[in-house]
Amino acid sequence: MNPTLPDLLPMRPYLREMVWGGRRLGALFGKDLPASRPIGESWEVSAYPEHESSILGGTMDGRTISRLLAEYGAALIGAGPWERYGGAFPLLIKLIDANADLSIQVHPDDDYARKAGLTDSGKSEAWYILEDGGGRACLGLKEGVGREQLIAAINGGRVLDVVEFRQLQPGDCVDVRPGTVHASCKGLLIYEVQQPSDLTFRIYDYDRLGLDGEKRELHIEQSLDVINFDGHTHTFMPAHNGTDTSRILIDGDHFKLVHHTVDGSSEHATGPACSVLTAIAGSGRISAPDLTLEWCTGATILVPPNRRVSIRTDEALPEQRLEFLEAIPSSTLPIPTSSGKV
Repeated sequence: MNPTLPDLLPMRPYLREMVWGGRRLGALFGKDLPASRPIGESWEVSAYPEHESSILGGTMDGRTISRLLAEYGAALIGAGPWERYGGAFPLLIKLIDANADLSIQVHPDDDYARKAGLTDSGKSEAWYILEDGGGRACLGLKEGVGREQLIAAINGGRVLDVVEFRQLQPGDCVDVRPGTVHASCKGLLIYEVQQPSDLTFRIYDYDRLGLDGEKRELHIEQSLDVINFDGHTHTFMPAHNGTDTSRILIDGDHFKLVHHTVDGSSEHATGPACSVLTAIAGSGRISAPDLTLEWCTGATILVPPNRRVSIRTDEALPEQRLEFLEAIPSSTLPIPTSSGKV
């Protein structure tokens, strides 16, 4: 018989080396980065094969998410997500350090991935900007750019001339739906919630060499198949300076993203699905009947369904607020919206 599943599951991330990565995930969030390697992504909660995060400390120390799913099933993620996603973990949470421009890219939707016989699902994602570093992001194509115009730009080496760039600042949030031409650029530090997929089709990559010393692969035909040329591909939400203690940022087909602020103490409850909580500013403690954890910026905790926890800011810093993001998987099947062809 399995031991009781704790109310709080602190996460040990999988750290991914990327050619465009840097060192800020260690400097700012205390991640234990391997020496002298460009780490671009901290996969805070992941059951993706060979890129799994695991539990940090306590009775479940070292267990991977996939192992917990095998042992506890719907008790870990909720009956709704368990049924909808066929027993797979429904989310992937990342912290991303863009120390250089990422490729201009696009992700497919579920329908395309299924029809093309791809192993992964489609990839819908959302960003919350933690630091801008003077950076910008590519978000969509310029007005009037259709398939033929983009093909001409690709063939002529002018992709950067036909995409739209936007300056970003901390607190901005972007819902990046499948079919969106996009790229994070140098300087951005991002929290990202997404479907548990690694499907990325590169359109342009600055003739950059990968970690293996070879030019990184482009995926022009697949990109042209999945790009949404209608122009309504993403939603931008500017930073909010209000006093809300809880604010829904995204309520999409696959996940809900909520921003919370704690000033002093607060009670927090999960619903019929699990929640993934990531501290993004300040520090404090998070407590449940069976456990109390110190909680600092950049640390992520998985909370199973139907649990109640208490959150308190650092008593030594009475003026400091604690901010955290909560990602919740959706249990409801979306209305089908096919990207069309394969």
